[in-house]
Amino acid sequence: MNAVPPGTCGIIRALLLILALFATALPVAGQLPGLNPSTGGGDTTAPATAEKPEDIRKRLELWQQEARDNLIRIESGGSAVVLPEGITTAELEDRRRNLEQIILITSSWLKNFQMVPEARKAAEAARAAESGWSGFSDPPPYSILMIDELLNERDASKAKLSALESSLANFEQILSSTMAETKASEDAVSAGMVALQSADPSTAEAAKWRLETARGRARVLATRGGYLQVSCEALKEKVAAVKAEITLVERKIHAAAPQARLRDEDLAKIEKITGERRTALRNELSAVSRRMKAALAARTQAQAALDALLEKSTDGQEAEGTELARYRLKVAEERIESFHSISDSIESLIQLENLGLKAYQDRAVLIRSKDPGERDKALESLKQLVERLSAWWNVVDNDSTSSSAELSKIESRAASITSDDPQFPLINEQRAARSEMLAALQRSSQAVDSQRKLVQRWIADHTTSTAKAGFIDQVSRFVGGTWNLLKRLWNFEVMTFENSVEVDGQRITGKLPVTLGMLVRAVLFFVIGYWIASRIANRIQQTIVSRGHIAEPQARTLRTWTMIVVGVGLVLGTLSFLKIPLTVFAFFGGALAIGIGFGTQTLIKNFISGIIVLAERKIRVGDILDVDGIVGTVTEVNTRSSIIRSADDIETMIPNSMFLEDRVTNWTLSTARMRRSVRVGAAYGTDPKTVMDILTESASRHGRICKDPAPFAVFEDFGDNALIFTVYFWLDMRSGVNSMVIASDLRLMIDKRFNEEGIGIPFPQRDIQLTTASPIPVEIVDDTPPPGPGSH
Repeated sequence: MNAVPPGTCGIIRALLLILALFATALPVAGQLPGLNPSTGGGDTTAPATAEKPEDIRKRLELWQQEARDNLIRIESGGSAVVLPEGITTAELEDRRRNLEQIILITSSWLKNFQMVPEARKAAEAARAAESGWSGFSDPPPYSILMIDELLNERDASKAKLSALESSLANFEQILSSTMAETKASEDAVSAGMVALQSADPSTAEAAKWRLETARGRARVLATRGGYLQVSCEALKEKVAAVKAEITLVERKIHAAAPQARLRDEDLAKIEKITGERRTALRNELSAVSRRMKAALAARTQAQAALDALLEKSTDGQEAEGTELARYRLKVAEERIESFHSISDSIESLIQLENLGLKAYQDRAVLIRSKDPGERDKALESLKQLVERLSAWWNVVDNDSTSSSAELSKIESRAASITSDDPQFPLINEQRAARSEMLAALQRSSQAVDSQRKLVQRWIADHTTSTAKAGFIDQVSRFVGGTWNLLKRLWNFEVMTFENSVEVDGQRITGKLPVTLGMLVRAVLFFVIGYWIASRIANRIQQTIVSRGHIAEPQARTLRTWTMIVVGVGLVLGTLSFLKIPLTVFAFFGGALAIGIGFGTQTLIKNFISGIIVLAERKIRVGDILDVDGIVGTVTEVNTRSSIIRSADDIETMIPNSMFLEDRVTNWTLSTARMRRSVRVGAAYGTDPKTVMDILTESASRHGRICKDPAPFAVFEDFGDNALIFTVYFWLDMRSGVNSMVIASDLRLMIDKRFNEEGIGIPFPQRDIQLTTASPIPVEIVDDTPPPGPGSH
């Protein structure tokens, strides 16, 4: 083996060290695809080799782990860290900061490693949604609340776009300066390598330390630059996504705004939402009140503790812990002050909800009203609300600024003491109270500002629409004036009446008006209700008649009386619905009541009689009655009179009172069967038994004569010229039979049978005998008048 010349080993070690350092000190920016070397003014001709995301993640994790290990070694040594000769503690702190920044930046990068793909995916989805939207699925008109939501969404998106563009500009500016620093750090690494190469053995360790520090600084800048560039790419995609969202929202606004309406259900929805928010705010206020009680108790305890320590103080020398007790009392008082501020903020939000509801009502007037005066009044109300909200927002914003300044003081004080200081927990409590107070103020400020901007937008929209109105606005003003006139007529007082109510045991009497509109509404309510009830009654009548439950005349009578009851109920219901007491019609009393009483005496008597007849059901539709010599079938039982149709189809109206006052024969009261008879004469010498059989047989053969009871015949009498027989039979009168037709049919059948049996039906005969036994005396009467005076 050949021996190595002396000094050769040292030269070889030096060359290997230089090559290693040169390899490790290559520009770190080129190791990350997220960082473009040309950004910092580097060579743009060299193509960048793109790394896969998995390689980038592994590299970041490796750098993070190396930085953690180096930081642990530095911190574990503490002040006993052995530094090379010539290295100061300031340089040690630089290295520590570089390691900490590497850990921080790589941690942020790894947490948001997918932010560019996710942002790109979101941008593509937003562009697809914007290009694919072809209109609303629901037909117009659209709710104006939807327009408000779209406008709010557009404003929020524009604010978000402005913030993203501002962040992008800042990131690009920081990236540019970072790339410049990266170039300088590469020069520092090269200078460190030269210094290490030319260093003597006594300064080599220091040169190596500084080279490692420069290398760590370059890695920090490279990591920061890569993270910034990735963030810029993500921000650009987010900007594109937000722009697509804004475009889509503006298309929706442009499509829906011309056909937007403020509907009654929208106002009801706003009122419901407002009520729910008020309820939630009141619940928050109750919770704050409970916390306030606890804070008051804590202040009482703090005050008692301070008083006890002050009592122990002697000769102007305060007892130990007095200062801490005084500070504890201050914190407790600030806690109470914070709760007071939070309560005021919540109460202001409740008031803001009420103002918001009133603003929507004024907006409804602006949109719906045709009266220029009403619109001007509503517009003025909204303008006053804007002024009030502006002043309100200024006050809340000033309070927020003041509270923020106080919080900064507390934070500054907290940073100046250690955690083992007795005041540190109190400072944390003070900081928490002030932060909660600031959050409540900011919440109130944001709510007031949002409401103010919303109302300002309404005013601007109305001003624009009014400016475009022109002739139409003049026409609308004329229509509005006419409408006001109609409203005055509608509200014209026809009469007033006294009404009394009892409140907490005290009766309060006042006058209430009866307007023309109330009377018109009452009439319309009655007419519509009666019409609906009449249609329902007709349908029920047709149904029960078609199903055979009741006959048509009876159903018609039942419907008439039902509609009378419905009419009375509608009258009472109308008066109750319109809050018109029956005492309003008390002025019809007195003389008018007496006149009506005399005039309607008979009418009321017949009306009550009709009710009694209907209740007793002794006379029903379809019954056959004999009233004062009038025989017929009852076809209707009405309120005042009833109608009887005779066999000659002559209809006679019978007052209902006659059914109660006169003698009435109801042939079908208990049963519909009615007995009829036919008398027949047979010649002397005829067998009576044969005649009776023929009569019974003929009656039994007739299809309309009842079989039960069966017909029968009787030998009634010996007449002057014939033997008298009578056949009795029963008819079901509710089947619509005609007794005269049945009797005629039966006579024809009897006559036929008599002819078949050779039985004659005699007719009356008279024998006249003339005798000449004695002459009939004849008296001659002289009708000649006597002669008068001067006659010859």
